[in-house]
Amino acid sequence: MNRIGHLGFSLFLFSPFLVLFSAKDVVSAVIFSLLPDIDLILKIKHRIYTHNFAFAFALFFTFFILLGDIKMSFFIFLGIISHILADLLTKTPFAPFYPISGKKFALKLFRSDNKIVNYSLLLLGTISFAYFYGIKI
Repeated sequence: MNRIGHLGFSLFLFSPFLVLFSAKDVVSAVIFSLLPDIDLILKIKHRIYTHNFAFAFALFFTFFILLGDIKMSFFIFLGIISHILADLLTKTPFAPFYPISGKKFALKLFRSDNKIVNYSLLLLGTISFAYFYGIKI
């Protein structure tokens, strides 16, 4: 899934949280849903070291220590988890339980570069956010 798809997926997934949490909290999760793709910038193997639950937990604890804010750290954690869940929908298998298990998973519903899926997710996420935020559309 590309950045547009990840933003849309996480917007859709986290918009219902607007009932209980601030837009800042929800938007933090949405922004941090892009973090696992830092492997592309760092030029390390894609979907290995940054696309797993161990990475999500490590960053949760790191941000908690740095920020001292459990709620913000939790939303960062949720953002990373949403990225993993979204990538599980694609055709490319990866190991979300790495380094504990190298077993790869993929639901193989669509290619990660499918523009129709990615932009549809962005549209769906934007509509969901607007609805739960209370914007009249």
